[in-house]
Amino acid sequence: MARQRLSVQQLPYRDMERLRQFRRDLIKAVPIGIIAIPPFANFLVIILMYFFPRQLLIRHFWTPQQHTEFLGIYDAIRRDSYPAVLESLARAAQSLPDPQLQSRLQQLCSQVQCGSQPRVAELCALRAVFSGSALALNQLQVSHVKALSRVLFLTPHLPAPVLRHRLRSHVLEIRQLDRALHRLSLGQLREEELRAACYLRGLNSTHLDVASCRAWLEQWLGLSCRLEASEASLLANSMVLLSLNYVRPKE
Repeated sequence: MARQRLSVQQLPYRDMERLRQFRRDLIKAVPIGIIAIPPFANFLVIILMYFFPRQLLIRHFWTPQQHTEFLGIYDAIRRDSYPAVLESLARAAQSLPDPQLQSRLQQLCSQVQCGSQPRVAELCALRAVFSGSALALNQLQVSHVKALSRVLFLTPHLPAPVLRHRLRSHVLEIRQLDRALHRLSLGQLREEELRAACYLRGLNSTHLDVASCRAWLEQWLGLSCRLEASEASLLANSMVLLSLNYVRPKE
């Protein structure tokens, strides 16, 4: 990157994704390396890794069975926050000054809570709501920010300004990945890459077939690639709105 004077945004999709995953793995591995520094502490680390592989091992060392099991556990944890995100959206809708937009957002939340999946066009019609009102990322209620942080596997136990900064950073990182993926095209992805891309964006793809994963990711890119950085709040909330009730498309 340095020799070619490339920014992260200019990287191909696979290189960008490898860099993202390397950073996550490094954050997980560094504390373990520090613990292993004292004499004979490495034996303790090995024992801990054996009994707590999900928490201590990076994904590269998971077995295929562990990979499916652990991703299911993590997805169950983040899905516990999905109702809180919807409730926060419904409450925020009440404070919107435009009655028409207020009604649209409340209806959208109600439909999702009743088991429907919104269309991309319905979400795009609400873009203005998420960029310049109470639903902009820097205006969200703290409870809403904490719920979205859990959806992105970020700790909610930090001061509100830090939570907002981290949430925005991670959402914009996904937006950059989406643009790189759009340039590559979905047809170029291998099955494991397709599933990983869906999972990162909120959908548990471990039990879906390839066609269902591709159909969902096409919907996601159809939304993400239209949004500006100022509309990051809509992208974050769409991780819940588009994935909560997704079922495989009928053939």
